[in-house]
Amino acid sequence: MRFERLLHETIDEMAGEVHAPGAGLAARSMAKGRRIRRTRRLAVGAAAAVAVAAVAVPWLALPHRDGAAPVVPAASVTASRQASPAATLAWGSGLPGGWVVTKIGDRVLDRATGELVATSGVVWPAPAGKRVLTVVAPEKVRISDVRGANPVTVDTAGFVGDYSWNAIGDRLVGGISQKEPFQVGFAVIDAGTGEVRRHWIDHDRYDCSECTFTWTRDGGGVTLPIADRSGGEAEERVDHLQYFDATSGEARSFAQVPAMPSGPFSWSPGGRYVVAGPPVPEASAGWRRFDTTTGQSVPFPGPAVWVTADVLLAVRDGKVLVVTPDGTVTATLDVPGAEPGTAISIGPPG
Repeated sequence: MRFERLLHETIDEMAGEVHAPGAGLAARSMAKGRRIRRTRRLAVGAAAAVAVAAVAVPWLALPHRDGAAPVVPAASVTASRQASPAATLAWGSGLPGGWVVTKIGDRVLDRATGELVATSGVVWPAPAGKRVLTVVAPEKVRISDVRGANPVTVDTAGFVGDYSWNAIGDRLVGGISQKEPFQVGFAVIDAGTGEVRRHWIDHDRYDCSECTFTWTRDGGGVTLPIADRSGGEAEERVDHLQYFDATSGEARSFAQVPAMPSGPFSWSPGGRYVVAGPPVPEASAGWRRFDTTTGQSVPFPGPAVWVTADVLLAVRDGKVLVVTPDGTVTATLDVPGAEPGTAISIGPPG
């Protein structure tokens, strides 16, 4: 998803950034955002340039190309030398805990048939359920079933940054802003109806550089990384995570976690632990598992999802890693058809 987010941000800039705030703090914030995005595009390299050229000209609705590939084969397992037999055998016909690979490159899993369906453009499948989000224009997305059934179109004028699915795949959250008067906040999208509910926040109180909202595991709230300005604007630092109620928009508690979670399954089932990383998505180092009650943390091999309280999964270099809560990789699982750099998404059963 992070590669696709870079494409989306690049395309948004090509469209002129017509919704960027215009003056004062807003202008400084957006100028900073542009610098960050330019840095990211350099990191993406030639692959991003080719992909942007493919989807950005002309700005017509991107088609959803139906058509199924052969039934997803049972994934092969390449166990690391440290892998335990239990970790290897847990794969079966899927991943530990019944989790599945929901996307490989531009193909998305149809859970009803077990087939991979070819897609076009920027597509983000829900972690669970049948819905996918497809970017069809700079300020428009379509949410539909994998094969395009039951579509709804959402006007996303004023949306900024990323979209994040909740754990069960029936809602999304995205950051929003407006120019006059300058405001920032978040919007919750109903994946079935396309209804959008906007919530504005006090930006002076809840200052954010990377204003990316992600869901809590239970779906009751969203979190926002609050900026640490001690190193100046050139530094990308997080001071803590602020919780907001997803229904009312009200600020709730906060967690002293100086990093960003990647989604709802970054949180452990009980909510005590979270795997979070640096604000700059391309950073390969800096991911840690935090204890939200003590603030203590341990290094982690990358963004990961909690399958159970004892087993996590992480995607890296075209493979799925089985990881323990202390950050130890116990198995490395091959994904058929995936190479290093291939976009891979995984999700829970159901």
